[in-house]
Amino acid sequence: MKLEVLEAAGRKTTSRITERRLTERIRNKWARLSDDKLPSLQEIEALNFGPDWPFCFAVDMRLSDIFPYFLFMGDAIARYSTAYPMGDPRREKTLLDTAMAKMDEAALARAPVEFNDIKQLDDGRRVAFRSILLPLSENGQDVTHIFGAAKGRNV
Repeated sequence: MKLEVLEAAGRKTTSRITERRLTERIRNKWARLSDDKLPSLQEIEALNFGPDWPFCFAVDMRLSDIFPYFLFMGDAIARYSTAYPMGDPRREKTLLDTAMAKMDEAALARAPVEFNDIKQLDDGRRVAFRSILLPLSENGQDVTHIFGAAKGRNV
């Protein structure tokens, strides 16, 4: 974390704390909305995620069966969304599938689930990968959506 100290009119003031990890920034925004209830997708979409938005995605749990039903997938995370059929060994190598494997865990725990790993992709690249999945609810109680963010970098 970075603490920014500004000098104004001869005195030092603390401006804000800037978190450098995508997952922590996303978790912090979710946490501000989730006092005694799970936030809704509409509440999340109303937030300003700025440059983090392309790394975010949303899944409707009610429409998900074998595959997650994506309502939204940012441009940056779409690069990791190669779809392979169930049972195909390449499926476990995609970063988005790795993140989505924790979807049920986030829904059952009704709490954020983070995951990080180094994966070797089908094309041979090794990628350090970090993701977070956050449960959402249309009625404040039942998990109806998962909002997530993921980011990878070549290693």
